[in-house]
Amino acid sequence: MDSKLYDTILPKHKIFEDLKESLQENTGAKLYNFMELRDDVLYIWNSLENCLFCLNLKHLEEHPDDTPYQRLQLLSPPEFSVERMVGSACGSRLCVYGGRGATLVDLPARWGRAGLFDNGNHTVLCKSVSLDERFLFSQGEVRRVHWHPSSLSHILVLMSDNSIRLYNIALKSGPKLIKSIPIGLKPSSQLAGRTILDSLGDTAVDFTPLPNTDSLLILRGDGEVYMVQCTLDSKSPLQPRLWGPLPIYPPADDNYGSESCSICVLGTGDTLLVVIATCSATLYHCLLLPAQSDDVIDRNGYALYVVESVELNINVSDDAEFPHSYPVHLYPCTSNTYACVHVCGVHTVSLPILDKLKEYVAADEASAERLACGVCAHSSAQHAVRWRGGAGGGRGAAAVRGARPLLLLLAPGGALLTRSLEPYELEEKLYREIQLRNTNLEPDDLNNLLKEKQKLSFVTIIQEILSREASQPLLHLSNTAADQPSPKECLELVTQATILLRKEYMGRQARAASALARKSAALAALAKNFVIWRNNISVEMESIAQRGRRLQQTCALAQQQQEDLKQRCSAVSRRLRAGSAACGGERALAAELQRYGRAAAALQQQIHALAAHARHRADELRRWHEEYKQKQTALGKTHSDTISSVLQQQTSQISSLIEETKLLKDQLSIV
Repeated sequence: MDSKLYDTILPKHKIFEDLKESLQENTGAKLYNFMELRDDVLYIWNSLENCLFCLNLKHLEEHPDDTPYQRLQLLSPPEFSVERMVGSACGSRLCVYGGRGATLVDLPARWGRAGLFDNGNHTVLCKSVSLDERFLFSQGEVRRVHWHPSSLSHILVLMSDNSIRLYNIALKSGPKLIKSIPIGLKPSSQLAGRTILDSLGDTAVDFTPLPNTDSLLILRGDGEVYMVQCTLDSKSPLQPRLWGPLPIYPPADDNYGSESCSICVLGTGDTLLVVIATCSATLYHCLLLPAQSDDVIDRNGYALYVVESVELNINVSDDAEFPHSYPVHLYPCTSNTYACVHVCGVHTVSLPILDKLKEYVAADEASAERLACGVCAHSSAQHAVRWRGGAGGGRGAAAVRGARPLLLLLAPGGALLTRSLEPYELEEKLYREIQLRNTNLEPDDLNNLLKEKQKLSFVTIIQEILSREASQPLLHLSNTAADQPSPKECLELVTQATILLRKEYMGRQARAASALARKSAALAALAKNFVIWRNNISVEMESIAQRGRRLQQTCALAQQQQEDLKQRCSAVSRRLRAGSAACGGERALAAELQRYGRAAAALQQQIHALAAHARHRADELRRWHEEYKQKQTALGKTHSDTISSVLQQQTSQISSLIEETKLLKDQLSIV
C-alpha cells in the first residue's frame, strides 16, 4: 500500500472523529489496546456503543472519497469494561477482553466487489459469545489472552489465580474448557488490597507462545520465567509439566528486576529472542537456548542468556499512579522490531542481532568465526510518541506490513499517528488457515446442560458487582464521658469508615452504574438498529408487494396476448393451407375421402330405403293383424304354419338388414 494512505488519507477519515468521545472516557494511567489490523481491515473498539468499527484499507486506497466505515454490532455485547483486543491469525475471529471477562466475535463474511462485510452495509450484526462468563467474571482477573499457536479454534487465558485455561471455541454448543494448567500456588489471603503472592511477585503477570510450537513462556512478577507444554490432547489425565524457573545468565542479585510486567518473543526457528519488560520501562533482551549441564547440552531444558538491557528515557510526573498490572505493553511489529507502549508514550525498538544470528546459524565453519564478531549488535530505541503529562488512556498499536513498515498509534484524543520503523530487512509471513479439528461432540442433553450453566443474566452480574466483601459495623458508644473515644481514635474510625465505604460501597455503585450505562447504551444501539432494519424491511416488503401486483398484471396481459397470437397463428396457418396447391398425396387422399363420401351417401340412401321398407312391412303386418282380428276367421294348421314361416323369414331378413346397416354405419362412422 502507498504510504500516502497512512500519512494523509487514513488520519482524516470520519471514523476517528466518531471515536473521539469514546476514547476520552478512558482516562488515567491505565493502558488500553482498542485497535487491531488483520487482512487490510482496521478494527477499533467503541466503548460507548459496545461495538466494533472497521475500515477496509485496501478499498480506502482505491476509493479515498467513497469508503465509509462499518459498524459491527455484537449480538451479545460484553458486560465488562474492554481493555484489549486480539485477532486470530486467519482473521475470522476477534477476542475483546478485560479484567472481568472475554468475548469472542465471529466476523461475518466479506463479499461483493469491494470485499466489505455484508456487501457494505453500514451496520452489520456479528455473532458473539462470552468465554466462560460465570468463572471469569466472579472468580478472578483476566490478565492475558492469546490464541493457541498451533490451532485457530483454541484460545488461552491467563488468570490471576496462577492458572492458564485452554478453551475450544469451535464447538456447536459454545466454548468449552479443555484444561486448566496450574502454574503456581493459588493466591488466597490479601494484604493492603492485594494478595500476598502478588505483593511477593509469585503470580504470573504475562505469557507468550513460542512460534511454531506448543510451548508457552510464563512471566512472574519477580522476573522468573517458566515454560510449559500446552498440547491440544485433552484425553491425557496428567497435567502438563512446568519447567522453571529457567536459569538466566549471567545471574543478577535482583533477577533482572523485581517488578516485571510484560513478555514477548521475536524471531523464528532456533533464533528466538525474548523481551522482558519491567514496570519502570526497563527492557531485557534474552536469547532462548538449550540449557547446559556439565558441558552437555540438555535439550529438555532451556535457559535465557541476557544480551543487553535497555532503559527507556521516560519522565513520569510525581503524582502519576500505577495501580494496574500492566504499566508497559509490548507489541511485536516485524520479525526484528517491536513497540513498547507505556504511560509516557511509545518507543520502537529494533533488534539487528536477529538478522546477524540468522546469518551465523546458516553460515559454514569458514565464515562462522568472521560472522561471530558481528553478532553482538546493539539495539536501537526511538521515542516515537510522547503523551503530554505522562498520562492518558485509550491508546492502541498495530503494525502495517508493506514496502515501508509503519506503526499505527491511536492517541487518547482520537487522532491516528503514523510512525516509520527502522528499515531493516523484513520477512513476509503468510498466514495459512488451519482446518478446525473435528472433535467428538458429547450428547445433546449434556451439551445443553453445559450451555445453560455458562449463561449469566445481567441481574446476576449486577448482584455480583454489588456484593460486598466487608461491611461497616454498627458503632455503639457508652454515654459516660470516661468511655468516649479520643479525637485521634475518632479520626482513625472516620478514616477507616470512609475508606471502607468508598471501596465497598461507592466503588461498587460506580461499577454497577458503569455496567448499567454500558448495557443501556448497547441495548439502545441495538434497538435503534432494529427499528431502522424493521422500517427498511417494511419498505422492502411494500415494494416487493407492488412489484408482485405489477408482475401479476403483466402475466395476465401476457397470457391474453399469447392466446391472441395462437388464434392468429391458427388462422394464418389455415389460410396458408387453403391458398396453397395440394400435392399428389393430398389429392389422392381427397379423392379417397370423396369416394368414401359417395359410398356413404349411397349406403345412407339404402339405409333410408330399407328403413322405409321395414316401416311399410310393419304397417302391413299391423294391418293384417287388425284385419285378422276383425275377420275372426280360424285358419287351418297349414295356413298358420305357412304364415308363420313367411313372417319368420321376413323377420330374419329384416334383422339381417338391420345388422348390415349397423355394420355400414360403423364402417362409415355415421351416428
